[in-house]
Amino acid sequence: MYSRNEFDEYSIELHNVVQESLCGFFIGASLGGFIKSRDAYLHFIQNNQATIFHSTFEAKKKLQDYVTISFAKGAYHWGWRLGIFTGIFSLFVTSISVYRNRSSLSDYIVGGSLTGAIYKANLGPTAMLVGAGVGGVLSAMGGVLILGLLKISGLSMDDIRKSLYKIKETRQKLMDEAIEKSATEKNDHLTQHHDIIVKEKGVQKVEDLP
Repeated sequence: MYSRNEFDEYSIELHNVVQESLCGFFIGASLGGFIKSRDAYLHFIQNNQATIFHSTFEAKKKLQDYVTISFAKGAYHWGWRLGIFTGIFSLFVTSISVYRNRSSLSDYIVGGSLTGAIYKANLGPTAMLVGAGVGGVLSAMGGVLILGLLKISGLSMDDIRKSLYKIKETRQKLMDEAIEKSATEKNDHLTQHHDIIVKEKGVQKVEDLP
């Protein structure tokens, strides 16, 4: 899992851990920004009812600036926290699953407990125990749901990882083809323009140029 293949690429499992971390960051940033901006909107309306603005445009601009800044603060506050939490949890669960070569409910419980304990490590041993307990319970609930869906669908977690990695490879391939096509078309236009200039002015040596 932690080694690279013959093409110097990271493993499928580690790639999925990174993707899940980014997904957690995006969800945390979206929820945090939405909640914070909503509170900021209500706070601005309630605390500026008696404020005199020079125009409606000024009032809307101040409201928009206030809400935008609050959204950024909320996105930052929750984004990196949920991203790190999701990444650590996914790393533990995936590592245990790969080591045992199978997925089970205990993987999620252990991963959630360790993640909860680490997340509360700066608050002392008592908070770590509480975090481990809460993390274990929540992870057990999530594990039951995930494993249940996998059993119903007849798939394994390894199949899901490979499918996600295949989607990533397909997306990268399409992007590379689009870039190559764009570069080819651009070079064709440059070549045609060069041929026109050569046809009009003829071939000139470098030393003959002014």
